Amino acid sequence: SSGINAEYGELTEEFNGKVVEVQERKSKMDALEREVAAYTQELGDMPDSRQLMEKHNTIHKEVKEVVRKAAGVESKLSELFQEGRERKSKLTTLDSQLKRLNDVSNHKMEQLRRFERDTFTAVEWLREHRSEFQGEVLEPIQLSVNVPDPTNAKYLENVISRNDRKAFVFERKEDLNKFMRELRDKKRLTINSVLAPQPTQYKPRYPMDQLQRYGFVSYLSELLDCPPLAKRYLCQYYQIHNTPIGSRETENHIDAVNKIITSGVFFTPTNRYANKKSRYGSDTISQIGPVREVRIFNLTIDTSKVADIQREQATLQTELQGIHKRHDELTSELQKFKEVDAKLKKEKSDLQNQIRYRESVEQKISSRRNKIQSLREQNIDLDEEKAKKDDGIQKLLSSYVQMQSQVLGHYVEFEGLLHAKNQEQVGKIAALVAVNLAEEDLKNSSTELERAQDELQDAETQCADRKKDAKKLLTDIRNRTGHIGPTDRQKRLFKEFTVNSLEDLDTQLNEAKAMADCTGTEDTQVIEEYNERQQEIMNYTRDVESNQKRLAYFEATIKKLRNSWYPQLNDMIDKINTKFRTFFGNINCAGEVLLSEHEDYDKWGIDLRVQFRNSDEMKRLTSSYQSGGEKSVSTILYLLSLQGLTECPFRVVDEINQGMDPRNERKVFEMMANVATISGTSQYFLITPKLLPALDYNDKMNILGIYNGEGLEENTHDNLEQSFDHDTLIEKVRFRMTQSQVVA
Repeated sequence: SSGINAEYGELTEEFNGKVVEVQERKSKMDALEREVAAYTQELGDMPDSRQLMEKHNTIHKEVKEVVRKAAGVESKLSELFQEGRERKSKLTTLDSQLKRLNDVSNHKMEQLRRFERDTFTAVEWLREHRSEFQGEVLEPIQLSVNVPDPTNAKYLENVISRNDRKAFVFERKEDLNKFMRELRDKKRLTINSVLAPQPTQYKPRYPMDQLQRYGFVSYLSELLDCPPLAKRYLCQYYQIHNTPIGSRETENHIDAVNKIITSGVFFTPTNRYANKKSRYGSDTISQIGPVREVRIFNLTIDTSKVADIQREQATLQTELQGIHKRHDELTSELQKFKEVDAKLKKEKSDLQNQIRYRESVEQKISSRRNKIQSLREQNIDLDEEKAKKDDGIQKLLSSYVQMQSQVLGHYVEFEGLLHAKNQEQVGKIAALVAVNLAEEDLKNSSTELERAQDELQDAETQCADRKKDAKKLLTDIRNRTGHIGPTDRQKRLFKEFTVNSLEDLDTQLNEAKAMADCTGTEDTQVIEEYNERQQEIMNYTRDVESNQKRLAYFEATIKKLRNSWYPQLNDMIDKINTKFRTFFGNINCAGEVLLSEHEDYDKWGIDLRVQFRNSDEMKRLTSSYQSGGEKSVSTILYLLSLQGLTECPFRVVDEINQGMDPRNERKVFEMMANVATISGTSQYFLITPKLLPALDYNDKMNILGIYNGEGLEENTHDNLEQSFDHDTLIEKVRFRMTQSQVVA
């Protein structure tokens, strides 16, 4: 019946599903029809595809034209950029040249600082306070005066005294007095200052065209570049406008020249002539001396070259300004092209969007029409489906009637079988009751057996405890009596002693105690000693338990503290060991770093194990086993291994390469240089009396040579002004070393 009902429900549900499916399909078709109508109307409101494409193509051509013009402007900008870069490159070159020329002033200041410290300090003070003076103030003449041709500098240096070379020149006397008060009186500086004479015309005593026949080329005043204030002072006090400079030819006409220049100074390339009239007659006295080599005025500036460079710089700056102006114009023009291009591209993008949207609408219309056609092709005939359902129901009814007839026959047969089954079930119930009663009796018997077994086990346990107590008492008695055993009489009395219960034993024990009390011979000292020892045992037991608890607490605390630092320590040792092994591998040796642990934490440490030869085993680094060079190599490699783990501003390594063989020294130096020059690491100072030749250096390394020893000349007051010549020193040291080797 349930199966037939299920089949009937399935037939009905299937038909109802078909009805719903037909209704849903119709609803979908209606919705699709509405969408097609809406899209068709929207498509009709849009511009025609052909018009959109024509407009799109027109804008595309305009964009290409704008891009072509913009590319032309960009090309011009690129050319301008190249021109500007060339001009800037030339300006940079000229700046460098000008800087080199102007560096002469810095060299002059450095020379002044080395040999005239007070004058150098005064120059720096003047540069900071120049605005405090009313008139013109010149720095020392050796800074203010320039000799364009270095070959002429010796003449000026042979004319001017040392004090005037370092003298400051003042235009006003009050400025000079103020300057000397501040620096000489207050600051205690040893300086020299002079007052320039009033402006006047300084004309040569002998016309140059008269002297040229004797090889003279010019007057000293014409060979200098200096401020008018300094020139007036030199003309007034050193007569440089009356000091002619001759050539080698002049040496051939000295007698004739002495007749013309009866007083004054003139020069040839090698000699200085000073003439004056005798006080005792009309004769001319001539003093001749060699021209000293130049030491002060040899630093000169080529002013003509400076002027040429400055003119070329001005020209280049003007050209750069023109390039910048043209660049701005082209940039503005390019910006306009870009704006037009952006506008056209936006219009083009809008048209492309319209074209794509129109195509998407057309595609949607086509897609929905295809769906409508597909739904129509899937149409279901409900009348046909209803006839199929009715036919199925009729077949189910016929099958149901036939099944009911079969069920009735089976029911009659079941009634007879059920009666026989009931009779059999009654007999089984009676037997089951008997079995249950027997099981209950068995269960009760098992419970009583378990109880008896428990009592037996308790009795055995009590007996074992009594035996243990007896053994303890026996041991205690033996200890008290010095392990003296019972006598024969005591054994006989014990055998005669019969006790049937604990009550009888207690009674006899009390009687024995009463008899003992009557005798008055008990040993109270033994009992007290026994009690005291029992108390001591209890006290010691409590102390042991307390100490065990404290020990457990301390062990737990130590373990907790160790776990807080031991893993980090192990990680650090592993990192150091990895780098240490790598560094030793680079020199074809072996090494490792181990943590040495001990029960006493004060005895913990770090062991370095090294192997420098394949035939040796890895040994612990000690002060006695390895050589000095091996210990130095191990030490520096261990320090390098610590480089990334410890933070400090700098490290100093003193003569670590002493005792190393050249191969290991070179390897260690390379590793040290590589590690020490890594960005962000500590600074290294390596102090050593010697370095191997041809070592690799980089830009982050500086070598400072300390010149000290018997090979150096002692600086005295007489040679303070002599400049230190590094090459000359090296040659002298090499020569002395060669001579000492030859003598040896």
